[in-house]
Amino acid sequence: MGLDPAAGTAASQRVLASDEPEATPGPTGEAQGSDGGPGRGRMWTSPEFLVGVFLVLLCVVMSVIEPLFRTEINLQNLGRQSAVLAVLSIGLLFPLLVGGIDLSLSGSIAFATVVAARVVDSGASVAVGFAIAVGAVTAIGLLNGLLIGIARLSPIVVTLAAGQILLGVSLLLTSQGPIQPQNPAYGDLAASKIGPVPGLVVAAAVCAVIAWVLLKRLKFGRYVYAVGGNETAAWLAGVPTPMVKVGAYAISGFFAGVAGILLSSRVGSGDATLGATIMFSAYAAVFIGGVGFGTGRGNVAGVVLGVLVLGVIANAIDLRGIASEWQNIISGVLIVLAIVFQAVPARLARTASP
Repeated sequence: MGLDPAAGTAASQRVLASDEPEATPGPTGEAQGSDGGPGRGRMWTSPEFLVGVFLVLLCVVMSVIEPLFRTEINLQNLGRQSAVLAVLSIGLLFPLLVGGIDLSLSGSIAFATVVAARVVDSGASVAVGFAIAVGAVTAIGLLNGLLIGIARLSPIVVTLAAGQILLGVSLLLTSQGPIQPQNPAYGDLAASKIGPVPGLVVAAAVCAVIAWVLLKRLKFGRYVYAVGGNETAAWLAGVPTPMVKVGAYAISGFFAGVAGILLSSRVGSGDATLGATIMFSAYAAVFIGGVGFGTGRGNVAGVVLGVLVLGVIANAIDLRGIASEWQNIISGVLIVLAIVFQAVPARLARTASP
């Protein structure tokens, strides 16, 4: 039996026009909320809930075997270490939700740190330097989106090339070594606190709220999930799918720029080598948090939980003083366990359901 485009269009329009989240069939056939989360009745087997349980168990174990883990100083360090990755991972969520991929993140981070440091070192204020860096990387994200959404080029090719170009430019700008601005205020953002909460954590929380509003409170968010869930059906329903993709990549660029200035403020310099491996950690975080690749499934809460899992693992390895040759092995094993912990029960539940 063929698909009736008119019927599909009408159904899609009802979903997109609704202001209330409702359960809709996901790409795998399971009930899925309009926010990319589980449908009603699926919370206990949702990836977000399960990775949250894994995080709690991980923290309990660490508190028992390492008393320093639960101290205020260590928790502040954990927050600072996780903040940059959280901002970058939240931005990565958007291209993944529309069925894309962004491989320019490492280059974007390096470029943002170098631009910010160079502008401030030339005599501009820290605020101006940070704004120019974020604006430049956002523009690159916008260009990626135009090439992918409008010109319909491969997201892998476009973002990989953009990342390489940004890394090359960053290396040229730092040919004499890392740029260390003499302005003492350059590191104030990273060193600041609001009460006991580090400024980097506050910045990451603000970014998480912004992303949540974009996905949950604006029509753009419904369009993002519609495009990721079924691009053809979304187009038939009148969703401007090319522009939604453009927006997703521009947002990814914006958050990458913010992550870059946070990292640069923390280390006090601009360096082309900064962020060399952070992109892989960002992908690990979003997948641990239950974001589906090319499925239109995932949300901000899951991404934040995935980042915290990685942060606790890295912090635990540091506290226990594990030999460097074992660190990657243990970290990799725990990441696999986290993914299995959240994926297997949900898959079993789908298999058992009628």
